[in-house]
Amino acid sequence: MKYKENNSFKTGVKWLLWSSFLTLGIGGGLFAYGLYQNRPPEPIGVRLIPVKLGDIEDTLNESGTIELAGQQTLKSPGDATVDEVLVKIGQNITSGQNLITLRNPEKQTILSKKELEIHKEKLTLESLRQKLVAAQETLTIAQGRLQNYKSGQNNDLLEIKKQEIALANNRKKVVDAEVLLAAAERKLTEQKALFERGYIAEDDVRSQEDEVRNAKVRLRDAKSLINTDLLELKSRQIKRQDQEQELQEKASAAESGVRQAQLEVATNSRSLQISLLEYRDKEQELKNNMVTASIDGKVLNIQVKNGDGVPPGTELLTLGDPSQELVKLQLSTLNAAKVRPNQSVRISIIGPNPKQFSGKVDSLYILAQSGNSKGNDDSNQGSQPTVPATVRLDAPTRTLIPGSQVNVEIILQQRQKVVVLDTEVIVRSESKPFVWIRDSQGKAQKRSVTLGLEGLTQVEVTSGLRPGDSVVIPPPEPSLKPGSPIQEEKTTKKKEKTEGDDRE
Repeated sequence: MKYKENNSFKTGVKWLLWSSFLTLGIGGGLFAYGLYQNRPPEPIGVRLIPVKLGDIEDTLNESGTIELAGQQTLKSPGDATVDEVLVKIGQNITSGQNLITLRNPEKQTILSKKELEIHKEKLTLESLRQKLVAAQETLTIAQGRLQNYKSGQNNDLLEIKKQEIALANNRKKVVDAEVLLAAAERKLTEQKALFERGYIAEDDVRSQEDEVRNAKVRLRDAKSLINTDLLELKSRQIKRQDQEQELQEKASAAESGVRQAQLEVATNSRSLQISLLEYRDKEQELKNNMVTASIDGKVLNIQVKNGDGVPPGTELLTLGDPSQELVKLQLSTLNAAKVRPNQSVRISIIGPNPKQFSGKVDSLYILAQSGNSKGNDDSNQGSQPTVPATVRLDAPTRTLIPGSQVNVEIILQQRQKVVVLDTEVIVRSESKPFVWIRDSQGKAQKRSVTLGLEGLTQVEVTSGLRPGDSVVIPPPEPSLKPGSPIQEEKTTKKKEKTEGDDRE
């Protein structure tokens, strides 16, 4: 019985111990779990970069084609045969130098025929000029006769003046006769009164009546003379008018003859001038059989050889001035709106590690052109209007090959010694851009910034940062939040130092 009690006691003690251990284990696990849940978050490893002053550019990248200044392709002026090519590719030439001789015997025949036509027209013109001189002489004589006739240098005018004088005298006689008649009639009236009173004899009255009749006859005769003089004067005046009209018609006919002769001379002169111009054109075409250089430069290419037949417009050879090098561009209308003359340009050969050359925008068309964008590899612009532009290199490279493609970087805007950051640092997910910085407690915080000029990989910060500040490059994962503990990655520093040493 006692043995059983001892066993029961031992069993109870064991269960009690096991319960205590279990309680302690559970309690310790819960305590450890609570500590684990409330532990501080691990700092996020980030890269810090210092804020520095630098230069930033807004550039436009295009591809273009190298040309030499004054580059041109001379073409055949007409149907001809290449008689002799006088130069070689790469040869230096001077303006006016003979380059190619062409041959065209047909043009020489045409020129000779035209020369005969001109000789014939000159003879005709000389004949017409003599005719004009004769017409002018006839006009001068006719006008002289008319002027003399009008000025009275002839017998008709003298006779008319005599007739006018006689008419005036006869008119005086009429006046005198009228005065005498009036006086005779007054005297007759007085004598009749005296006769009725018996103071005079009847014979005296009759004698006075005879005097009155005689006065009337004289007045009638005087008036008759006036009528005769008027008729004679009118006749002479009509005759003079007829003669003057005849002279006037002769002068008018002479004037018409002069005008006709002048017209014929002018017409023939114009025809001769046209023939001379045509002759000069044909002569120039014949001279064009010798193709000459229009610039000082170099022969870049020769497209024909001796004996080749060339129709009009056939390309013969290409010239250019190697002392000046140009780049021809075809800009989209959107890019062309940003480009201005005299903007700085960097030119480089398309390829790895290219050497750069400097230049400036020389000219920009103000009219867009339709068609394929030559010199632009963007096939999407094939049917879009483009704006031609020209870049002039500051100095000839002597290495760039005309006709080759080059990369052109046009500097649209440039800022120097300003706060510059890489675009990857700027966060634009909110209404205003910001950057992440590390505060004094080692936590991430947002700082709003104002941006200025933006380049391809960098951007100008006009406010919000100063040189010497440090900004955080946010990692892709995990994302930063305000107050997140952060720490600078040591490996990043070493890597940056290594890269810096490599660059040095």
